[in-house]
Amino acid sequence: MIAIAAVLADLVLIVAYRVRAASSSSAHTPWRLMAAGLAGCAAGWLAVGRPEMVWGDVFLTLVCGVVLGSEAAKAARGLSGRTWAGWAAAVLSGAAAATWLLPDPLPFT
Repeated sequence: MIAIAAVLADLVLIVAYRVRAASSSSAHTPWRLMAAGLAGCAAGWLAVGRPEMVWGDVFLTLVCGVVLGSEAAKAARGLSGRTWAGWAAAVLSGAAAATWLLPDPLPFT
């Protein structure tokens, strides 16, 4: 449940940024934001109790936490103008994506 809400929030943030900055050239996402998303995934995995990893769930977690999270972080930094907003978005998105690894939705475990 938390991961779905985080993915939807990431997508809304990315679309809002792309619509607002449609005329500017698209630069690559910095690898530092991807690393922050990966660190958020690891921290989230530890926070939810280190559940057993299934490869399909790990792939979903990495796509949502690292790829979408880093794009959302770039969008948050671009929309707010503050660098800490990008770092926070990357880490929080990664941590929320770690809930994909749980066997049951988080509020019901």
